[in-house]
Amino acid sequence: MKSRIIILILSFSFTGVSQISDLEKTRLVERRIEFIGELAEDSDVDYTTFLEDFYYFLDHPINLNQAGFDDLRRLHLLTDIECRAILDYRTLYSKFLTIYELDAISLLNQQTVDMIKPFVFVGPTEVIKTDWKKALTKGRSELVVRYQRTVEQKDGYKAQTDSILSLNPNKTYLGDPNKYYLRYRYTYFDKLSYGLVAEKDPGEEFFRGTQKQGFDFYSAHLMIKDVGPIKKFIIGDFQANFGQGLTLWSGFNMGKSPQVLNIKQYGGGLQPYSSVNESNFYRGVSATVERNNVEVTSFVSYKSIDANIQQTDTIFDDDYVTSFHITGFHRTPTEIEKKNTINQMVVGGAVSYQWQRFKINATGVLTKFNIPLQASDLIYKQFAFSGQEHISGGLDYQYLRGNISLFGEFSTNKNFNISAVNGIIWQADSKLSIVAMHRYFDHKANNLYASNFFRTGTNENGIYIGAELKVSKRVNLSVYSDQYKSTWLKYLVDGPSTGRNLFFQANLQLNRYSSFYVRVKHRNRQRNTTESAYGSKGQDWQKVTSLRLNYSHQITTNISIKTRLEFLKYEHGIRLSNGLLMFQDIIYKAKNIPLKLYARYALFDTDDYSSRIYAYENDLLYAFSVPAYYNQGFRAYVMARYDLGDRVDLWLKWGRFTYNNQTSISNGLERIDGNHKSEVKAQIKIKF
Repeated sequence: MKSRIIILILSFSFTGVSQISDLEKTRLVERRIEFIGELAEDSDVDYTTFLEDFYYFLDHPINLNQAGFDDLRRLHLLTDIECRAILDYRTLYSKFLTIYELDAISLLNQQTVDMIKPFVFVGPTEVIKTDWKKALTKGRSELVVRYQRTVEQKDGYKAQTDSILSLNPNKTYLGDPNKYYLRYRYTYFDKLSYGLVAEKDPGEEFFRGTQKQGFDFYSAHLMIKDVGPIKKFIIGDFQANFGQGLTLWSGFNMGKSPQVLNIKQYGGGLQPYSSVNESNFYRGVSATVERNNVEVTSFVSYKSIDANIQQTDTIFDDDYVTSFHITGFHRTPTEIEKKNTINQMVVGGAVSYQWQRFKINATGVLTKFNIPLQASDLIYKQFAFSGQEHISGGLDYQYLRGNISLFGEFSTNKNFNISAVNGIIWQADSKLSIVAMHRYFDHKANNLYASNFFRTGTNENGIYIGAELKVSKRVNLSVYSDQYKSTWLKYLVDGPSTGRNLFFQANLQLNRYSSFYVRVKHRNRQRNTTESAYGSKGQDWQKVTSLRLNYSHQITTNISIKTRLEFLKYEHGIRLSNGLLMFQDIIYKAKNIPLKLYARYALFDTDDYSSRIYAYENDLLYAFSVPAYYNQGFRAYVMARYDLGDRVDLWLKWGRFTYNNQTSISNGLERIDGNHKSEVKAQIKIKF
């Protein structure tokens, strides 16, 4: 109580001094997006929902006196234990009187408090009733239009003679090299949302030929929240995320990262879909109904998907699916033949019950295809799903008590092949947290929609242990170890195998303006020997070790820089490959005009693709770039953002890879003559 009185006195004394500007909020969002992006080694990871949450809370901060557990979790900045600590503090003192009372919560460290302050406020509690007349007219509309193109000509866009095309119609792309993206969304707080997303990939036709309807991909949704017992209703395209991702998950999944404490997944149930991944979503009707402590979700999805079709009997027309085509590209006659070739119906639902700090949830999914899937001839895929109907179900739980969080999920298919994860998060105090999670995935498990923390759902048994220690206000250490084994074959592994991942990172806040971190990652797993392709059996250890040194400095209020040096060593048997990446980033914000510039110059030298190094780079809003650096050369990019008032934002970006040891880039229709590849992007965002 005494500490609370002291904080209240100090906070009222300095209220006018510590206000956070909109510019600082935007910088915080950018840093958060950059941090998440640097965890990825895949440019196609979908961060759209994650990004939308951040920008929503940037405009609509959370009232600490009214926030629920789920509201705090949507910040993506707090653990379960930290969310509960905030709610417990509010219960103890009836309400928050100032935002600075967060400093009095023992389980919150200063870094966490500083991160969440821009997204929360303290205000009076009030019952908010949605005025649906205002909801239809007083909301906010946002329109985003993007253009993108590779400057150099690829082989797929070169003119071909009729005689060549008659022999090979897939010798050229049917469309032009431009990429178009359009996104419109209307929102009224988080109560009403509807929108449209459309995309045309490079090489696809546009308003002609096979694409007379314009864009190759369209997605739309309508979402309504909190109408009587209906917590959420979505018609159109949506995602469904439950439990720990063993049974049903289609959204953002971070996986193992420097945020070693974030091992628990938070699905959030149903979410409207507004991205451009052409396969990882559902299309239909879904709803969640809440009554007392019980929540029921159900959905029906029906859509056509791309697949490779083969015929076993031309007389009886017995077709079967050999594989799904998930790239979303429809640029050649062959790719177009695969478009929407089979129909997929998915019926699913979940029922959850919450009693105080314990929650249990049951999930079930039924999937039917109009054409059966045929099992692969590859031995390691022997237990993959085949047939026309797939059923899976799961049971997940979570329990919070004090500074300990327990959670897990058990999942099975119709053949009762079990997958399970169970974890614990222990926040010993505000400085030390320890986590552990065990997983067991049967080698016969084949759930179609599994996407969990470990990015796999079959043939693995292992344990993950991590810890985070805040040595001081300036020093923070993170470490994890992940050990696993597989009893069945895997891709490029013709037998049982084992593996482990080790990670260490030390963050040092040198002063208010400068920070430095060092990161070491080591992956050691068994893979077939290089000779196994010639008939001999055996396995060698495949080792990948990387060391990263990263320095960031805010030179002035208008100029900041980031310098990085990264080494990578790849070993497989007697084969050795080394990689090196160095880059310098600079961000400049003009003083008198609303202009912000981003630039990078990078040098890289790797022996081959095996020692490639990934590095996130700043990109347009709702676009994400995590390119792989390999071979020898340099990369440079420049991006400008200009704000035309409060309603219109413009982005322009140019980037180029130049390779010193290549005379051509890529192969097939993507091949480019020469040693450089350039790309231009332009985007406009209008709010009204």
